[in-house]
Amino acid sequence: MAVELAANGLPITSRWLFPEYEFERMNPDEYAGVVIERVLDRGSADEVQWLFEKYGKHRVTRWVRQHGYRLLNWQAFQHWHSTVGIQRYKVPPWERGNERTKNWNEY
Repeated sequence: MAVELAANGLPITSRWLFPEYEFERMNPDEYAGVVIERVLDRGSADEVQWLFEKYGKHRVTRWVRQHGYRLLNWQAFQHWHSTVGIQRYKVPPWERGNERTKNWNEY
């Protein structure tokens, strides 16, 4: 693995992704949702590799399917739902049928 880990098990280089958290106290298991979100959205290639090794493709894919549309920036969401092979994903009711989603599979 190409990333150096902090004592809490998170990549040291990812500290900047969590400015509102006390980085040293973050537990990767307790904060899995926010870690997945921030690393997929703005992490480096090495941090993304760490993410998939830590949480596994199934868990990351499930997170993207459930939360990616709402929490990732649009370009990151398009990239990740395509990269991990998601055909159907969750779109909030207020977004269904709008211009951005009219050609996408949603549930």
